[in-house]
Amino acid sequence: MTEIWKYHIYGFVKTTLVLPDELFRKAKAQAALEGMALSRLMEESLEQRIQKAHARLPLRKWLKTLPKIPKDGLDDLRRIIESPDFRRVDPEMWR
Repeated sequence: MTEIWKYHIYGFVKTTLVLPDELFRKAKAQAALEGMALSRLMEESLEQRIQKAHARLPLRKWLKTLPKIPKDGLDDLRRIIESPDFRRVDPEMWR
């Protein structure tokens, strides 16, 4: 494992991250390819990860509102979805 020390003053936090050596090497190489400091790459990565998590919250809340399918009904649902005519539209149904 490789330890990364991040030193900052005024509004930043000094912290230690313990990373697998391979992940550290990949991150260091990526930062070099992008011409930025490793700390900046990590900062951007954390920001993106947190933003993605927040973006998913409304979806998670919506999913929780859906009715629960009983376990014994899952087989029936799978059979219906996998049937050849599942995607066929019945014109009579839409009248």
